[in-house]
Amino acid sequence: MNKPFEIQPLRLLGEWTVEFNNFYECEPDNCNDFGAYFVEDLLQLTNSKYNLVLDLGWYPDSDKNGTYKLLLIKDYNWEKPLEYFFGGRSTKAIVEKIEYWTNYGFYQKYL
Repeated sequence: MNKPFEIQPLRLLGEWTVEFNNFYECEPDNCNDFGAYFVEDLLQLTNSKYNLVLDLGWYPDSDKNGTYKLLLIKDYNWEKPLEYFFGGRSTKAIVEKIEYWTNYGFYQKYL
């Protein structure tokens, strides 16, 4: 599968590790091969120092009517996320939220 879009650049602090990244510079309404770019497992970042996970997906998987789902998890407690955002369709807005949530000034309240 030829993917003409590049991986979405993100500004992250050094303490975050990219576990997997299938998050591309593509807005949902301007993407030709939708199913290749908008899947449940888009991005997962971990912060092992504070036992945090940031998880991004598209729900329902490959559905043109779907939305982004972003979670911030502590201690792998997926049942009670610290932060939860569901319903956005803007890649730019999700990037801003990821960069904000991964900033120590934001997540320190959960430590």
